[in-house]
Amino acid sequence: MAEEEVARDEARVEEYRQLYSMVTLKAARTVELRTGIIPAARFADKIRRVALAAFKGYAPREVIVRDVSEFNRHLYDIIVNKMGCAKGDLIRVTVEVAYDEEGRRLVFGEPHIDKFVPESEVKAAYEARIKELEEERARLAKELEAERSRLAQVKEKLEEVLKLL
Repeated sequence: MAEEEVARDEARVEEYRQLYSMVTLKAARTVELRTGIIPAARFADKIRRVALAAFKGYAPREVIVRDVSEFNRHLYDIIVNKMGCAKGDLIRVTVEVAYDEEGRRLVFGEPHIDKFVPESEVKAAYEARIKELEEERARLAKELEAERSRLAQVKEKLEEVLKLL
């Protein structure tokens, strides 16, 4: 991690504290961090900034940067490899974090990652599905009509056979 990036993030910490409520205190030295809705490419910076803001005064800066860096590698695997998010996809990360004073480390819980899909993609998907279902309905209606006509023919033949008996 470049020292200038960390310094830049620390400079923004106070701004984050004032403008955004990205941290919820859960217990002593335990917080819930939230990134807000961000492009997937920005998750590492955002998690680092929010963690620096949340644990400033509780944990040493080196510990925060080290443990967040490690956690961000884990998040990268989830976001890119498992969820298949592209850089521009919008996501929101929420994770519970505790500071272990004895071990001098941040302990991260399991992250909850929401992926946001543009309305145009959702609309295109359900319109395609509606078209498929309408085609299926039309095909089934034709099959039903064919079956009715076949049953009408069978009925006529049965009536003829009945008259002959």
